[in-house]
Amino acid sequence: MILSIDESIQRLKAEIIAQDWSLSQKRITLLEASFTCLKHRFKSRKAAFAILTMAGSVLDYIKRRGENTPTVTIDFLKEAMAHIVNLYEDGNFNPEQEEKIFRSLYSRFSALKQQIYADRPGKTSSSAGSVSPESETKKIIGVKKTFSPAAISQLENKITALRRQSVKAGLDKEDIVRLIQDLQSSLDQAEEVGSTIRTLLDDLLSLNESAPAGDNNEESADNFPPPQDLSARQEIKICPTTELRGLTIGEAHVYIRESSIAMIRNLNTKKKKEYLKDSSIPLKDFSRFLTSLSKQFKGQMAKIADKKLKKLNLPIMLPSGIGLPEIIDENGTKLVVVSNGHWNGILICSKIDNKTVNMVKFKKATNGDFAGIGYTDDGKELSLLNIVSLLRREGFLTMV
Repeated sequence: MILSIDESIQRLKAEIIAQDWSLSQKRITLLEASFTCLKHRFKSRKAAFAILTMAGSVLDYIKRRGENTPTVTIDFLKEAMAHIVNLYEDGNFNPEQEEKIFRSLYSRFSALKQQIYADRPGKTSSSAGSVSPESETKKIIGVKKTFSPAAISQLENKITALRRQSVKAGLDKEDIVRLIQDLQSSLDQAEEVGSTIRTLLDDLLSLNESAPAGDNNEESADNFPPPQDLSARQEIKICPTTELRGLTIGEAHVYIRESSIAMIRNLNTKKKKEYLKDSSIPLKDFSRFLTSLSKQFKGQMAKIADKKLKKLNLPIMLPSGIGLPEIIDENGTKLVVVSNGHWNGILICSKIDNKTVNMVKFKKATNGDFAGIGYTDDGKELSLLNIVSLLRREGFLTMV
């Protein structure tokens, strides 16, 4: 489901004033779509993004509990959504005030988690008060061990053995019941810490995006370092023949998989300033008279109905890495819509190669969004962008 920013804000307002303290599955789905849209809108504002993350964690909990959801969770969700609406409608961005709101809300979020834990069957308020970061860490580690590759492998072996026994009519039902109980217990543990893990992961991803690149005093920022300097210990390996297309972004010439390209268009110079200001491009601008919009795309986007596409704005993404520009190229004349699964975004570049080339060998050499160096049959070296990592960081998740 795709919602515009205005639709998302209206959805939040509707839930804030709703008198019904229980959320239907349809309303939860609409809120999830709203949070996804607004997270993209606030991706550069850490405090607002964190508030949405907390609200999303609480919504996940409400979704799991259903009718048994404590009313305090709905109260918190409404408060968080009200802050988001106010931050969106307030034209003056005040980072300090936004941070203050986040810290206040985070205190209530922590208290809410402890209260929920205390209200669980067999738990008392005194036991909730004794919850420490160390105990939470042990629970997370316990889940990690439960779902480690070795543990999963052991379970698979046991289940395979049970299947063989069933063929021989020697099925041990007690073993099956015991395994079911073990897995159910592990699943319950995972759900307990799932929201915490998601919150921590979102925080770390946000920090990773804003963290400065490591010092590279010996290299010029204007020159992409030789491939061998990026990862001298990595070996060049034969890979399946992969079709790539070259793009010029700033002064760097890079390559992406042809299969990742959903559309190539000339950049509308009249609207370029508006696009750069909003950091996004509305797909309705690609509409053509008597021509289906979806048929202009390749891959997953070609399966989306025109009326959905026309409501969609895709973000202009900026890949990072040594040799790539630090800001979007204002002189760019081309745009490329790139996709991976349901993730979509747009690259602006000054040149796009007319012909594709085939990569037959590859050497891993990570550098920002660079995945490594590809090689053609004649030995030409190609700097390969990792479109997947870029889309996960700056793209838009389109679920319809």
